[in-house]
Amino acid sequence: MNFAITNKALIVAILLVGYPIITSQFDIDEETDLQKDDDFSTVDESESLLSNVVSDVNKTLTNFYNHVTSANVSVENKTQSLNETRKLVKCKEIVYDQSELVEPSVEIINGTSLAKLLQAKPDIASRDIEADCVLVLFHARACPFSAHAAPHFNALARSYPNIKMVALDALKYHGINAQYGIVGVPTLKMFHNGRPVGKFNGTEYNIHLFSKFVHAITGQNPQGLLVTSKDFQGPVSSIVEKETDYFLILSWFFIIVCSIYYFMESKWWKMIVEMIQNNWRESEAQHEHND
Repeated sequence: MNFAITNKALIVAILLVGYPIITSQFDIDEETDLQKDDDFSTVDESESLLSNVVSDVNKTLTNFYNHVTSANVSVENKTQSLNETRKLVKCKEIVYDQSELVEPSVEIINGTSLAKLLQAKPDIASRDIEADCVLVLFHARACPFSAHAAPHFNALARSYPNIKMVALDALKYHGINAQYGIVGVPTLKMFHNGRPVGKFNGTEYNIHLFSKFVHAITGQNPQGLLVTSKDFQGPVSSIVEKETDYFLILSWFFIIVCSIYYFMESKWWKMIVEMIQNNWRESEAQHEHND
């Protein structure tokens, strides 16, 4: 609808701008023709021609506006139908021990535990069938963005008790990153019966956006959205920790070694070596001559 309004405003602007121009041209022609009493027939023909041109332009712009409007309506209807036919995943209810008053919380896991948790059951082949829903946060303790998202993710576990929420340090398990297509942290990914069904692509990390993401996939409503001081303490740490990334050091070492090797194979290296050798020979010859 915004595009249709813009086109309508554009048409009105064109007519408003074009009308003074046409009027001014007509006034100038009229003043010129008043000085010549013999050209009244020419003025009448010009007026008729100008009216026909303006009428054709108005018809063209009206047809264009109607065409764009109908296109926008069809696109909106198509988008609405796609949203209506989108299937929501059905999450299996998680039963908690009421006697112990266990509060839903995020679980810190490793690569092996994640692989076991995301094992798919072969008898469940559709989103319409209830299955375990798992929301995984791929983070890094040395990443400031992960630290910013941590308390909001910790609080999200209480908002959706029927969705198991886990966190995994992506820097420690590079094989997991390649398996699930993780190219940056933090990354939030939803799984249904061990199969990925959604990925959070936002650039801001807060509990409200996380909740909209979960609701769009599962249709569940949150049981409150509140981040407390306890959520900043864990389970996922909200403090940036300095760690030595040995893989990064190894990568830089490999890049430096390869750069030196290819530079030594280039013509520039040979030119430098030849220049040094020539200077060395000239200095020896000069020294022998002085002796």
